[in-house]
Parts: sequence; C-alpha cells; structure tokens
Amino acid sequence: MDAVEFLKALERRRNYKRGPNDGHCRGGVMERLTKRGTDGQAMMDCEKCKADWTGKHGKPMVDCTALYCRNRLLDRLVEYEDTGLSPQACAEAREAGKVLSSCDISFGRLAELLTADKDGRLVVLPCKVGDTVWVTRNPWTGKLLKKPLDAYVNGMKMYSHGLYVNLLFDTRKINGTRDYEINHIGKTVFLTHEEAEKALEAMKDDWIETLPVLRRRSNT
Repeated sequence: MDAVEFLKALERRRNYKRGPNDGHCRGGVMERLTKRGTDGQAMMDCEKCKADWTGKHGKPMVDCTALYCRNRLLDRLVEYEDTGLSPQACAEAREAGKVLSSCDISFGRLAELLTADKDGRLVVLPCKVGDTVWVTRNPWTGKLLKKPLDAYVNGMKMYSHGLYVNLLFDTRKINGTRDYEINHIGKTVFLTHEEAEKALEAMKDDWIETLPVLRRRSNT
C-alpha cells in the first residue's frame, strides 16, 4: 500500500458510518466494545452492549450469550480489517488526524495533494494574495532603491513559461502593478522588510567594491 492508498484508507475509516450491527461511531471514532481488567486482560465491556442487547432481545444482560459477544466483536474486527491497517497504523492515524484537524485538512485532501505533487502539479507558493512583500529595485527602471519598497501581493498568474506573482505598488512616486517571476523571491523580492534591508545593504556593498574597477576601465 503506497502513501496515497494509505491516506484514502484512513479517510474511509474516518468517515465510517454506523452499521446495523455495529456500535456507535462519533466523529469517525468508534466507541470501544472491550476494556482491560486490572491485570491487563481484555474483556467485553457489557455496559456498551446493554442498550443493543436489551433493545433487540428484550432481555436483561444476565441472559446475554457468548455467541452474541463473538458476533459483535467479529463485525467490529471485519470493519477494521477492511481498512487494511494494522493496530499501530490506526494509532498513528489517530495522532495524524488530530494534527490535520487542527489545520482543517482531511486525509482525503492530503491524498489529493500527494497525488498532485507526484504528478508535478503541486506548487507551494512562498506567499499568498494579500501579503505585503518588499522589493529592492525600482519595478520600472530596475535601479537599486535607497530603501526597500513595500508592495501588495495582488495575485498569482500562470503562463506557459512559468508562475508569476503580481505586485501592486501604491506610493506617490511609484504606483501600478507588475509581474515578477516566482524565482525573484529571495533575490529582488523579499517576504520581510528585514530580509530586504539586509539584501539591499549587501548589493550596495558589492557596488562600492566594484566601483574602482569600473573607473579604471573607463580611463583605459
């Protein structure tokens, strides 16, 4: 079973609906039919069977038979074995489910993302629409700026030659929109003001170091 099939199996287990002969299922987690004694030995939890037994047979729990317990446990075991998961995998899935639920992501959605990634269709964007980013060069002339210029992430565009982020500039001197290739992020477009400042200072230092070389060339 590969990762995608494993996640789909988890999703089936999570979305399991109560069957006519099965116990209660709440939020994808079934109520236990068994318990462990003080010595660790497994046994039926008769209180969990009480309502089902008396409802079906109209008899007190003292009349419950071993055959009835066996059939209930067999039904439950079949449901778990149909998922193809081991007890350890089920325990791990429960913990993974808690993490995914906190992010509002289902196992099924995660399986879709893994499939898309495998097919080369998944792109992890470094920013989202509405974020503020900073640039170190004038968007129209390409000249190095004195200080980082903030921009609003206006959208994402996919062209045949790549993915672009559309930035909106809204200052007195510089305003309008421009598309930047996604690989410009971290080079001329930065996610924080601090990163942009640091990069800008490094660019200025490089320019100062190369200035004498340029002067010598101009004099020859």
